[in-house]
Amino acid sequence: MLYYAVGILLAFIFKDNRAFCKYICPITVFLKPMSYYSALRIHCDESKCINCGKCLKVCPMNVEVNKESRKREHATECILCYECTKECPVKTLH
Repeated sequence: MLYYAVGILLAFIFKDNRAFCKYICPITVFLKPMSYYSALRIHCDESKCINCGKCLKVCPMNVEVNKESRKREHATECILCYECTKECPVKTLH
């Protein structure tokens, strides 16, 4: 019970409903490095991007999807929901 109570408390403190996954869950120790090197990820053709920011607004994980870099902000937290690809008006994300 304490384990879950701490997760709920962190969610309120950080105003993040995934605080349990980010800060307490032991599985992320293995998933983050695998996600960093994964071939399955959202790619962005930055030369076609018009920087409208629509993809950033719909991303539930706050991933900086409009950059084509493995070092983009929150990159390892992408859950591959593809909401950003649906929202992109010029289809730069794939």
